[in-house]
Amino acid sequence: MSETSVRAVRPDEPLLPEKVAYWYFRLNGFLQIENFVVHPGRKDSQRTDADLLGVRFPYRAEFLLDHPDPIRDDEDMLRPSSTVIDVAIVEVKGANQLCALNGPWTIEERQNVNRVLAAIGCVPHGLINEAAAQIYRHGIVKHDHHLRIRLISVGRAKSHQLEERFP
Repeated sequence: MSETSVRAVRPDEPLLPEKVAYWYFRLNGFLQIENFVVHPGRKDSQRTDADLLGVRFPYRAEFLLDHPDPIRDDEDMLRPSSTVIDVAIVEVKGANQLCALNGPWTIEERQNVNRVLAAIGCVPHGLINEAAAQIYRHGIVKHDHHLRIRLISVGRAKSHQLEERFP
């Protein structure tokens, strides 16, 4: 075990918001990639990154075969679907910050959402711009009755301004 991983499990170490978010989404059934980099068109540095990129399938159940009561997902906050595949682009804020989405995820002209959709391949190429436009406007898009893609912010508390823009 490396020194870094040993320190991460010490009780006197503070919990990093990114790790708390990772485990929250993991325990709610999301398969994840941490720090998903949105690559530039050519030799520049990265455009941006998603703190977490996750996908959750509708029939998922933790401990279904091992316990009479499987773990229940956080339906109040996360609103997981039991009918569609759920893709989450997650922005994690620091321990004392309100939920927020950085410019790369809210400024449509930068086309970062478009690039993520293309990179993960969850919508046909011809529909990427349409799906991304819905995400930029509403923070969510439902595609073809089997897929939901949404922006999710994790922070210390809700931001009423963000909630107004993306209910």
